[in-house]
Amino acid sequence: MFYISCQIIRSLVFFLERQGMCSKQIEALLGERLKDLDDVSARFPITDYESLMHYGDKILQQEHIGLEFGNSLKAQNWGLLGHVALVSKNLEKALEHAQRLSKTIRNIGHIELVSEDEFCRLSWHAQSNIQHYMVDELFSSWLSFAKHCCHNHADVSLEKVQLTRPTPTPESLTVYKQVFNCPIEFSANSNSLIFSKSILKCRLQSPNPELENILLSQVDTAVSQHDYASQLVTFINTQLPHIPTLEQASIQLNIKKRTLQRHLSNQQLSFSKLIDQQRKLLAKEMLLKGLSALEISNKLGFSEQSALQRAFKRWYKTTPKKFLALYTI
Repeated sequence: MFYISCQIIRSLVFFLERQGMCSKQIEALLGERLKDLDDVSARFPITDYESLMHYGDKILQQEHIGLEFGNSLKAQNWGLLGHVALVSKNLEKALEHAQRLSKTIRNIGHIELVSEDEFCRLSWHAQSNIQHYMVDELFSSWLSFAKHCCHNHADVSLEKVQLTRPTPTPESLTVYKQVFNCPIEFSANSNSLIFSKSILKCRLQSPNPELENILLSQVDTAVSQHDYASQLVTFINTQLPHIPTLEQASIQLNIKKRTLQRHLSNQQLSFSKLIDQQRKLLAKEMLLKGLSALEISNKLGFSEQSALQRAFKRWYKTTPKKFLALYTI
């Protein structure tokens, strides 16, 4: 399952509400997951992020809503990564931590930093087809961090930005130019920020090696716990419509049943909850792809179509038909 941290989803909900969006409609998109907004260890399906962004775009008529959201974020919204980044020596060190810890925030992509003569190329590669909102959010938030956290307001100007998305509307294009303030290539082969190598050496305002080491001591635990959950989701996906047991999962992962339970418990998860979350995610994806309720219930291992209807209403507080109408506004 591709997921994103509670901190990002909660920040997105607050951001949309500040833009005047209807709270009830936002809540309808999250369904029963709404109660997890205050659980810092909770993870949300990427489709929740996509749905909220798509809804905000349609209501506000802002293709660039990801840029605005990213610019509103603070490093603290990135969880452990944000705290480590703030006390790093320079931007290069902060990026090293980002490459290692980014999957504790979202596991749908990875960061790549490549040197090209006197320039560097910072890219984000998604593992699945997603809309442009997340790339916009990431790039604008990274740029905002660099501008506000570098010592003596160092020059962190970009040389060029490449985006795989097509050219936006004239109104949104103006915002892209304002945010990046450099040439932008749309419909590019990758999503990349290109800048001078010297920027990597820009010192941050509050380096603290001692605190950095203390925070990094938590990294291995955080990363390993997320890895187990990701492996479990892959296993669940290969088993559906059969519903696997925890014992079968522990055998597949070559780990003791109690150890696996402990790792899940550390994330306020259970195996049954993980299965439920994955069925929720897949049901939404299949519905948006045009599959019927009967087809979805068969693919996800529900005993009958009415069982899927009940589960969907528990997840999203509405029926599949009404949910689809809300999403396609």
